[in-house]
Amino acid sequence: MAFGQPKPPPKTLFFDSDGNQVSNNEFVDIRMANSHYPDKTVIKTLADGTIEFHLQKIPQEGATAPQFTVKTLDGKILTSADLKGKVVVLSFWFIGCPACMEMEPQLNAFKAKFAGKDNVVFLAMTADPTPNVKKYLSKERFEYVQAADAKAAMDSFVFAMYPKNIVIDRTGKIVYWRSTIKAWDKFESVVKGALAEN
Repeated sequence: MAFGQPKPPPKTLFFDSDGNQVSNNEFVDIRMANSHYPDKTVIKTLADGTIEFHLQKIPQEGATAPQFTVKTLDGKILTSADLKGKVVVLSFWFIGCPACMEMEPQLNAFKAKFAGKDNVVFLAMTADPTPNVKKYLSKERFEYVQAADAKAAMDSFVFAMYPKNIVIDRTGKIVYWRSTIKAWDKFESVVKGALAEN
């Protein structure tokens, strides 16, 4: 470095709980996945000034998803047993949730990437009453299969904060647990990976 030139800022690197380097967006998503938990991120400063952030594990990932039963807006009863062998992309939301409303167009676009694949189900659950949800959806587009009055099913997941975005693989394991999403590439790679598994 030439004399008098400013020193470059230190590099900042982000790692998940398995030691894999992740993007800044994925780092934010992981930290916000359970924002009500105590933050156990470990921060290290290396000899060259590089700052490393090492994230804690998301405890829900790798766990078996709870069994649930919901009724969709068209009156169909849908159970977790019905979805066995499929990849399930879940979204928990409620009417009046600003973050949920902001994500709806992005979730619609995300779902469209998997059009024609019958081995993946995009399911949204809300505790709001069916008439209210039907009225809301007559004005707003949210193209997941919708289940209203779903408080019991949602509570079985023991979560906090809305929205909540979850992917369950074909064996019934939770492989992705996030709130809002910045790293859409990671979300897509998880769903594609789950679809690719036999």
